[in-house]
Amino acid sequence: MKKVYLLVSAVSIGSLAFGQQTLIRNAQRQEAQQILSQSENSIEKAPVHAFTKAPGDVLFSDNFASGIGAWTTAGANGSVWAVDLNGPNGQYSQATEKIQSTTQANGFAMFDADLNNPGAGPYTSYVASLVSPVVDMTGITNALLSFEHRYRTCCDNTFYPKVEVSTDGFVTSTEFDVTVPGVVVNATSATTKAKVNLTTFLATATNLSNFQFRFTWDGAAGTTHYHWQIDDVSLIEANDNDITSLNRVMVSGVNEIPYYSIPVNQISPITFSGEVRNDGGTTQTNVMLTVAANNSGGTVASPTATLVAGATDSLVTALWTPPATVPTNYALTYTFSQTQTDATPTDNASADAIAITRSLYAVDNNVPSSFISNLSSQANQALKIGNVMEVMADDIIDSMYIGVTTTATNVGQEIFGEVWRDNGTDWEYLGTTPYFAITTQTNGTSIKLPMENIINVTAGDLLLVVACHTGGATADVRFRTAQPVEEGIVQGFAADGTGFFLASPNAVMVRLNIQPTADINENAAAVSISNVFPNPTTGLTSINYNLANATDVTIEVVDIAGKVVYTANNGTQVAGGHTVSFDAASF
Repeated sequence: MKKVYLLVSAVSIGSLAFGQQTLIRNAQRQEAQQILSQSENSIEKAPVHAFTKAPGDVLFSDNFASGIGAWTTAGANGSVWAVDLNGPNGQYSQATEKIQSTTQANGFAMFDADLNNPGAGPYTSYVASLVSPVVDMTGITNALLSFEHRYRTCCDNTFYPKVEVSTDGFVTSTEFDVTVPGVVVNATSATTKAKVNLTTFLATATNLSNFQFRFTWDGAAGTTHYHWQIDDVSLIEANDNDITSLNRVMVSGVNEIPYYSIPVNQISPITFSGEVRNDGGTTQTNVMLTVAANNSGGTVASPTATLVAGATDSLVTALWTPPATVPTNYALTYTFSQTQTDATPTDNASADAIAITRSLYAVDNNVPSSFISNLSSQANQALKIGNVMEVMADDIIDSMYIGVTTTATNVGQEIFGEVWRDNGTDWEYLGTTPYFAITTQTNGTSIKLPMENIINVTAGDLLLVVACHTGGATADVRFRTAQPVEEGIVQGFAADGTGFFLASPNAVMVRLNIQPTADINENAAAVSISNVFPNPTTGLTSINYNLANATDVTIEVVDIAGKVVYTANNGTQVAGGHTVSFDAASF
């Protein structure tokens, strides 16, 4: 195995100022070079709304009921922007992807990349902007741009929907990323209300009477298909008191990794953090993050902070240890508050959830978002990819789950799982599952695979749990992914065994199935298997085992799906060596 070396670096979680130690080995960073297009010229319009407004008042708004109106388009593919009633109509889009905005019934703006790219190719990587009319912002120091939108993109990882603002006709501009958290390539966002705070821009901008903004689809690096739909655009002078929740994160353990399914015996303290922005025109005091868990989970809070207008801060709560001693689901509510009365309290809170389980241990949140099938340079070759996980208490691993998509080309292809452990220098191989050929029935599910041998792990072990395929003649197996996680959590091995990690990854839906710690101590002390022959087998097999003490013995054989196919109750047996035989021909 090629050596992979330990690098410990402080990185931010999402956009939070909250340190995380991640373990990134001698890895080939799989990250596309972001390419941005040059700003296009737009057609200058006469100023609108050049009169004094009070906080909360509208400076400009449009719900596209009158079509394109005073808006203009720019860029090589500007003509693709249009006002629509039906939603995306392209070859790869579905009617269910139509925006569900407040006024979608009277029209909305849309960049329908699917409809405007030919079915058979070659495909165009689009660059285009929808440009607002000029708005006179003279005397305005605090303002917000809000809009409702929904999007889906393909096929470049560097693409993100962005808003640009300018006071010189976009000769120069300031850019805002309006990505919906958790949405990745090929995934459809929900209809979401975005809010862009313009306070910092307005503080240094000149010629405010010539203010414009635009929505830019910048696919120069390879984004060709799907759509971006926008509606109910509003530019308002900021309210005096208004904070907005931007992001949230929860992490556990020395390596600060999020876990959404946690076995009872792996519970450890959790730290919650969240990012908040002051979208008000005045300073907000005693800003605090509170996280509450249902099912008698309790509440934890952060220290308070003071936020001046336009400022963003990250708040971190005290440690929270789930009190559950049996499997329990916790719904979590993150809420930001301040001393002042918030003008729009509905955007101060967000929700999440974790499950305390009997034996399932997972980084993913069980909400499929997209998939990964291979590295861009290694199509149709072998791949091993998964999540870094930390062991909180001594345990054993007896099986694992691998999530696959419903893609038809998965059927008939083989997958397997592996577990590796950090030995301080390398990833050290611990064990594997048998190969499993995906069937029509198991395609699109989370497939349970037994480990070939039980794996003992110890508190503090850092594991790499990977889903593996051997490559496909025409298409690789598509492994399910879920929510975004921090750089370094998703790692793997390329076809030649070289280690890599993903920048801006989503958690792979690969999970451990573990058993209570007592099973390690009791079973390891009580029984040891000295030989299984022949192994593998399609007929008669003998298992030799030794008992440390006299004990009751029951033997079960399970198939690859976890179904018990053979049981033998041998009753009480004396200490010493024993043999049991069974015929596998009928399995």
